[in-house]
Amino acid sequence: MKLFKDVIEVNFRTSLYLSDSLSSKRLPKIKNKILKGKGSYKLILLSDKEDENFDIVSPSNLKSRIWEGKIPEAVGIADDEDEAFELVRKITEDCLNARGDLNLKEYVCSL
Repeated sequence: MKLFKDVIEVNFRTSLYLSDSLSSKRLPKIKNKILKGKGSYKLILLSDKEDENFDIVSPSNLKSRIWEGKIPEAVGIADDEDEAFELVRKITEDCLNARGDLNLKEYVCSL
């Protein structure tokens, strides 16, 4: 039994949050690296757990069998963990300003 998947699948939201240090011009190359399980990026994924909003993971973690049969939905990409937490803060702030609530999953899915 293999412990790691050969192929990574990720659904990137059209309105993807990017940390300040990442350029949208580099996004195709960044996505390509992520799909190969490479790079030190942190992905902000919609959590499949009802009581959680997001998971923050490295591309290499998506090769784990824990993700087998799942296609995670990325709502943000950060250069490192600190920037990932900053993006979650930004998403929270944007949601609160736009909707007046903290239904983060519903908010990012509506973008």
